[in-house]
Amino acid sequence: MTVYYGLVNKQQVMVFAQAVCGVLGGGDKAVDLLIETAAAETLLGSYRDLTTYAAGTGVTQVDEGTFDWLKSKYKKHRLADALYQAFGIYLGKVSYVELETSPLLSFIFCRLRYFAVQSPIPETREGRALYWKRHYNTSAGKGTPEEYLVRCELAGVNALLP
Repeated sequence: MTVYYGLVNKQQVMVFAQAVCGVLGGGDKAVDLLIETAAAETLLGSYRDLTTYAAGTGVTQVDEGTFDWLKSKYKKHRLADALYQAFGIYLGKVSYVELETSPLLSFIFCRLRYFAVQSPIPETREGRALYWKRHYNTSAGKGTPEEYLVRCELAGVNALLP
């Protein structure tokens, strides 16, 4: 199966999600949410968005406005220091186009987006589908919570998560 966005195989999303959450926090629920977001957005990297940045980029489809906001919000935050210590990434120097081929950066910005949300990550996939729609895909996005659930199934998320 062909995968895009700098992935070699779909199983790598687990490695990246765990690494990012290991640094930025959130535990297993955050790992699940990041993997499910990648499933909803790109079927774990197996769906290539051909809109060239119009609908976001990377395996988690971060849009440019969100990227700019998060970069500005967190570049001097303690989380930026943690990212530098763990991965050698200086958040203030990351460019948007790097997310296209760096699953690590894509998952970092996905986690930062959810980190900015005050409400806790839900326990269930159904709850996380609503959370994704409310906080990630938003009313401007075309996705629905029902599509999130279907795409998790199509992408084989259950085979990745314990």
